[in-house]
Amino acid sequence: METASQTTTVLLIDPNNEDRQYYSERLKISSKGYTVLEASNAERGLAICRAEQIDCVVTELHLPDMSGFQVLIRLNPIIHRSLHTPVIALSHFILPSIMEAAKKLGAQSYLIKSHASCDDLDRAIQKAIARVEVARKEIYGEKGHVGISEGKIAKSS
Repeated sequence: METASQTTTVLLIDPNNEDRQYYSERLKISSKGYTVLEASNAERGLAICRAEQIDCVVTELHLPDMSGFQVLIRLNPIIHRSLHTPVIALSHFILPSIMEAAKKLGAQSYLIKSHASCDDLDRAIQKAIARVEVARKEIYGEKGHVGISEGKIAKSS
């Protein structure tokens, strides 16, 4: 899915430094095409989304400053109709109702940290990006990337 000149920019939002660094380093090792940006809280992650061209957001749902559900809502202001940047929930929460809620709020995939390898995360990122590209073309007839850095997320109040 990547070409020699194409890089995939992934934002990892996770307050746990060890988890965030682990997934960041493993993604960089698994594919030279990844640029991984990191945020330890939701507000910092949303600020990065506004400032950078992000291809995929990977977020923990348990964040210190707001819930991951709030992050999903802010990243996808019109749920299921405004798919601009895929989001993957990567969390310790294992309840099916939490997984279902995350997907209803726009998460393309939900991975449980204790069960997900970095290869699983890499595959989930690639699949999520591909699904969003297909949906974007079907809905908007777009050919190019429309990222959340182009004003597509709801600003915090």
